[in-house]
Amino acid sequence: MKKINTLMGIFLMVNMVMLTKAQSPGGVTGSQLWYKGNAGIATAGSNVVGWSNSASALYNLAQQGGATTLPTSSQINFNPSVRFDGIDDRLATASAVPQNVTTTATAPYTTSQYIVYKKLGAALNPFYSHSDGAGGTWNVGGNSDGGMLITNRSIATTVPAINETRLQSLNGSSNGATAYLNGNAISTTFNNSTATAGARNFWVGAQGTNNFSNADIAEIVIYNTTQTALGVQQIESYLSLKYGISKFGNYVASNGTTNYWNASTNTGYLNNITGIGRDDNSVLYQKQSMSTSPGQQILIGLTGMANTNAANSGTLTDQQFLVVGDNGFAKTPSVPISGIAGVNSRFGSVWKVQNTGSVGTVRIMWPQGLIHLKLVQNSSDPTFAAGNTVTDMSANTQTINGVIYNYADVSLTNGQFFTLAAFVQAPGGVINNLQVWNKADFGTNTTTEGSIVTFWNNSAAVGGQLQALSGFINHSASPTYMNLASNFNPAVRMVPGAGLGMLNAFSATATASGTGGTFYSVSKAGAGSSPSIGYNVQMSVSGAPLNLSVISPYDASEMGPYISSTTTAGLFTWNTSLDRALVNLFNPSNNNILGWSYTTGVASAYPYKINGKSDVPISYTPPLFTGRNFHLNTDTDGGLERGGFDYQETIGYERQITSAEQNRIESYLAIKYGITLGTFASPVNYISTNGTTVWSTAASSYQTNVIGIARDDIEGLHQRISKSQDAVADIITISTNNDFTSANSSANHTDIVNDQFYFITGNNGAATTYNAQNIMNRIWKVQSTGTAQNLYIKTSDIQATYLIYADDAAMTTNVVNIPLTNSATPGIQIPNGKFFTFAKFTFCTKDPNTSPADTITKIGITIQTKQSGWPESLPNGAVALESKTKGFVITRTQSSLIANPVEGMLMYDTVSKCMKLYNGTSWHCVVRSCNQ
Repeated sequence: MKKINTLMGIFLMVNMVMLTKAQSPGGVTGSQLWYKGNAGIATAGSNVVGWSNSASALYNLAQQGGATTLPTSSQINFNPSVRFDGIDDRLATASAVPQNVTTTATAPYTTSQYIVYKKLGAALNPFYSHSDGAGGTWNVGGNSDGGMLITNRSIATTVPAINETRLQSLNGSSNGATAYLNGNAISTTFNNSTATAGARNFWVGAQGTNNFSNADIAEIVIYNTTQTALGVQQIESYLSLKYGISKFGNYVASNGTTNYWNASTNTGYLNNITGIGRDDNSVLYQKQSMSTSPGQQILIGLTGMANTNAANSGTLTDQQFLVVGDNGFAKTPSVPISGIAGVNSRFGSVWKVQNTGSVGTVRIMWPQGLIHLKLVQNSSDPTFAAGNTVTDMSANTQTINGVIYNYADVSLTNGQFFTLAAFVQAPGGVINNLQVWNKADFGTNTTTEGSIVTFWNNSAAVGGQLQALSGFINHSASPTYMNLASNFNPAVRMVPGAGLGMLNAFSATATASGTGGTFYSVSKAGAGSSPSIGYNVQMSVSGAPLNLSVISPYDASEMGPYISSTTTAGLFTWNTSLDRALVNLFNPSNNNILGWSYTTGVASAYPYKINGKSDVPISYTPPLFTGRNFHLNTDTDGGLERGGFDYQETIGYERQITSAEQNRIESYLAIKYGITLGTFASPVNYISTNGTTVWSTAASSYQTNVIGIARDDIEGLHQRISKSQDAVADIITISTNNDFTSANSSANHTDIVNDQFYFITGNNGAATTYNAQNIMNRIWKVQSTGTAQNLYIKTSDIQATYLIYADDAAMTTNVVNIPLTNSATPGIQIPNGKFFTFAKFTFCTKDPNTSPADTITKIGITIQTKQSGWPESLPNGAVALESKTKGFVITRTQSSLIANPVEGMLMYDTVSKCMKLYNGTSWHCVVRSCNQ
């Protein structure tokens, strides 16, 4: 027993040593200053009032130097950081810090320093400095121009872009040092001479009382000695995994031996590296992570996902790591894939897994918006040709920091590949380079009438969100949601001062080369907030990557309404340049606007169109756009716009599309929003996603109020109710059931059963008066494509009692009469190529005239036993026909087959399904009426 107790005592002592072992960045001891956002921050509300040094009890930071405002709390990769506003925020030590805290005591001064930050503003000022506060003496420092300093000797990395998150570091002495960016050695060149070192305050967020930085700072680590190559690697691995930074080279744990991301083994998958892991000696416990590289990234973590890393309820054990990196290809479903039910494309991006320590189930998340989203895993084949494991993600949702994600809970084995797959939709089926697709019937944070829209998901495969521009000058108002806007589809209503913006909507290629762009919008002047004379930007594209709370440079193409007082007041202009070439097209107050423009740098007679046409062929060269951010209802200077438009759909491509693609996109928008393309004199074909002409210009006399009921899955079109939204509206509404008022999205409407069904009609523009035969002069023509579907048609003309259709516009051949109830038909199918209109026939409901019985019936035909006094007993008749078991049968054929019809001839038409009478000129169905 005594021996056992001795062993137990030894065990407890060993573990006590392990538990009390000093923790340090990457397990590398000796740091003098260690400010990290997830430890030692003191707050008062959202303000940061203090920041303790995690390396020792000395040199804590607080408000100093007469600062009037304080930095605030923020996040980088779900971990806390401190936001400095670039105006006067700063924290500092209360007293001077000895020079040998940040460098050695004597020359050559040695140091090793690291900072993780996200740059927000344009100013190139210090993030931190060990200085006299006026720039006269520096021991060490880190600048937002990418520079790192030793005793005022600066080594530059690269200037960071706005919104870029990076790990910037330096290792060496005032005689020779290397500056690193995300683990990659950038430069060893000093830019200036050594200044005098000494005891000075340590400042964060500024250089003393001036030169303020605008950034989120997550962690600063400073040693007064240099580090070995392995030591640098351990420190940077810890910081990179924690903050979602793709670091150059291997990721090494604090023990110096565990390589939990091997750059050599994972060659080809070294982009957007991110992961989870626990390393107790580094105080690293990352439970969820998303790469901070530009563009949309996957979110991966333990299944207890939360708004912050600390709140994630999952668990790991020490030295467990799961890290993934991708091949750098597009994070959109751009590669065709077969053999997986419900999807047609997979992402170009493929991720590879390195699982260290047998991490179990994890959650893979992607922003909601893709249809039938699935996770596809393969143990050995990155092309996913066969042997895939598929997990549905679309049924699972979780909201993280206001963003709705789809997710799958799976195990990822070491060396495995995975990607995402979905059913791809795009306007007109035009997928290539679709960057922006915001449609009000999907992706808004609210669908409650009149509620504030704070974000609007991008339905393009690249993802992203339009978000509130709360920090822009004069943008204090908010857009609101409308359930019933044009053609029974919703809209987002903008008012003066409202605006939404999307970061990085366009790629870096656009910024670098000024690629062409094509833009569409469907909008309408909002009730009670019509656009006024002056500048009303509808869409614009800004330059460098920006934070939505920061005013962006006014340097980009603008597309939208401009109501000019120099032309006829109230006329709409769709313009594509800062000089605003004016073309007067429509009055926006009374009709929908389907606008189209491109910015390509190529001269064109029609750089813009409204509703499929341009009235004036001005030869004009629109500019190239070099922007990356997309703005709605605002230009890029952050100034006040007048608003007054209801936005239903906005689309942006990072290229000039072809004329055939344009036709398909405009067809989709026109059918969905009840807009007629072209003009009566210059009609436009409507084309489906598979290239079928679903409304032809051959119907040349029926190009007024073109509307349709349609389903086309590849573009997400499912229009179940429709009414013309043209300036002069039509009198008909078409629906899939007897509901002519509910929103298109309402469950009240019957779904269209089959994909690629189109029922399109337009009228001849005639008046809604009636001719001598009580048939309306306005005639509609039908083009129906795909499997037939029952539809209901309602007219606002209360005189109409019948809908009639025929083979010809004169309503003489194969006429079918459909009685109306409450001005609407029952479910009917009007075949392709037919013409229809309305009639105001009346019914005869009078009883036979039997008094006075002043005449007798003289002729009778019966199959029964003749009764005494019959047919004379029947008053006022001409011929009596009588049978209890037999029907009266007349000639049954097709009227078109009777070669020599004679006036007064009567027959039953087996095609038109009616009794027909020949009037000497044409055959007509006999209808009920009182002939008197």
